[in-house]
Amino acid sequence: MKRGKKVKWEYVPLLALQLLTSAASVGVAILLNALIDAAETSIITQDAGNLKNILLVSVLYGLCTGLLIFASGRYKAYFIRKSLLQMRNDLASGTLQTGIADFENTGSAPYVTAFNQNFSMIEEKVLKNRISLTESVISIVLAVAVLIRMNPVIAVISIAAMAIPSLLPNLFTKALGRDTGAVMESTTAYNEKVSDLLGGFEMIKTYDAAGEMFTQFSSCAKRLERSRERLSSRMAELYGLTGFASIAVQFLVMGLAGLFAVKGYITIGSIVAVTQLTGQVISPAFELSAKIGELRSARPVLETLCALSHPEAAEKNAILPVKNRVSLKNITFHYGDRAVLRDLSADFEKGKKYAVIGRSGSGKSTLLKLLAGYYPRFDGEICTDGAAALPDGVAMIQQNTFLFKDSIRNNITMWKSYPEPEIMDAAKRAGLTEFIAQQPQGLDTLVEENGGNFSGGECQRIAIARALLRGKDVLLMDEATSALDEQTANAVESSILSLDNVTCISVTHRLTSEIAKRYSAVYTMDEGRLHAAGEI
Repeated sequence: MKRGKKVKWEYVPLLALQLLTSAASVGVAILLNALIDAAETSIITQDAGNLKNILLVSVLYGLCTGLLIFASGRYKAYFIRKSLLQMRNDLASGTLQTGIADFENTGSAPYVTAFNQNFSMIEEKVLKNRISLTESVISIVLAVAVLIRMNPVIAVISIAAMAIPSLLPNLFTKALGRDTGAVMESTTAYNEKVSDLLGGFEMIKTYDAAGEMFTQFSSCAKRLERSRERLSSRMAELYGLTGFASIAVQFLVMGLAGLFAVKGYITIGSIVAVTQLTGQVISPAFELSAKIGELRSARPVLETLCALSHPEAAEKNAILPVKNRVSLKNITFHYGDRAVLRDLSADFEKGKKYAVIGRSGSGKSTLLKLLAGYYPRFDGEICTDGAAALPDGVAMIQQNTFLFKDSIRNNITMWKSYPEPEIMDAAKRAGLTEFIAQQPQGLDTLVEENGGNFSGGECQRIAIARALLRGKDVLLMDEATSALDEQTANAVESSILSLDNVTCISVTHRLTSEIAKRYSAVYTMDEGRLHAAGEI
């Protein structure tokens, strides 16, 4: 809220500078009138004194006007920067407030498009246009006021001419909205294809699918550029029509001013002033119509950005710290029309360790995500100590580990402050001690994008250390040791099984007889239900 209020207050100096700049432009017409009339008088009287004085005032006026235009331009740049920064922050804040289930349903492509593409359109078609619209309105009002004082007839004609451009944007509103929507859709599809190309690069090269991928990419790129070309062509039609009307009307007014001068109604200097002033009425009026058209074309972009920046409040189930047990009662969960979990019931007691095995796709990972609160909507009840609530203090360690482009330390601490001994203890229990010692800067060694400079096993151990450091009461492990060699995996798993007063539910595909004996219970997941496993 404070940021929003600050931006509103920043409109005040912007409006003041726009008012002064427009007034200075109107003043130029008045000075031109005085200058030409003084020159005409000087020719008749052969006395250039008054002309010299007006010329000196004009030079000083031009200098002040230039400084004013400079100050206005600098403040516009500042205002646009502040506005865009607030919008970017709002988008990031809204994204981070989005629930995991909603994010998975939407996918990342709309967010990528919003962060990388939409802001350039908002800067050009929204913020700059709004500033330009305000300047145009101020310029028109001031110029009309002076015209009325100089010659009411010409002022009335100029005002009547302004009515023409107001009708033009209505001819293009639907088409511009449709073309802008097509650009947004094709941009999203393009970003998705770029993500496929880069994310699946190894698979593409391995299976010699570069030609096929290039064909798909080229098709998306072609669709994007065609949609952008259609939008640009539509805007060219609008600008062409308004440009023609603007020039025609200005010539008409200039012709009328000439006739009035012949009749003696106005002076020669007034012709120049009227020409200047009508230009400040008619040209901004026609630009006004084009700018309004651009603003309307950007409406879908603004609506998308607003929806992403202010998402509906994510559903949240109640959470409670675990004192005795977590119970699942008749849980049923669907992905679309497919039931993944069916009438599942189970009890997990505090401090005990549970292994869950089963074939791929049987619902093991979904079970962990429900316990972690990823999906708030399901049938049945998850109870903590008998109350309908999710367990508090849950850490999820997944098979596919994500690491940030930051130090090992910050990837473990997630930018929070912990004593060094606690960090190193978590690293030791995750089997990272020797690995950290081998790094050139220890914990402060930089992790490349998504752990590109480390092996999969090393990345997974960092993720395990991250969970262990947070001191969570419930550890949910989804194939957390799958990328580790057998010896390291057994050591890490043994360390986790030794944690006192920590409940652990581990989904695993490899479970040795020796390790299985250390679990409180081993369950088999089959067709969305949990069953007690037989001997391993």
